Amino acid sequence: MLTYFCPNCWSIVDKNQHACPHCGYILEDFDDLTYEDKLLAALQHPVPERRIMAAHILGNLKSQRALPVFLRIILSGEDNYFFLRSVLLATAKIDHPDRMVILEKASQHSSTLVSKLAIELIAQITRNGSTVEWDQHTG
Repeated sequence: MLTYFCPNCWSIVDKNQHACPHCGYILEDFDDLTYEDKLLAALQHPVPERRIMAAHILGNLKSQRALPVFLRIILSGEDNYFFLRSVLLATAKIDHPDRMVILEKASQHSSTLVSKLAIELIAQITRNGSTVEWDQHTG
């Protein structure tokens, strides 16, 4: 049996409901969102794998609209390393000046793994210019 979530508040909803009983969001409105908007919303999904996948795709799409959301995630106190790793790798793919701001903030993260990855990505961007060649096996 599938579990359905409201894309606004992420409460569990019945698949046949018209509006979320928790926040009032008209569930059919989600169908009218762009793919990018749906991915941005998925960064708040309660299932970690969905958040990771959304961050990864936003990076591949080079979504500049994702950058402010990525910054909020880095500053939020989020502690899921795998999600933060996906956010940082996605950030590094988006050739925009804000990515360096986000990576600099992440380089001061309380998690050693997060800060180390951010420092490595900054070094790689500095060496290679705007391109990031991240090896998923060594990184």
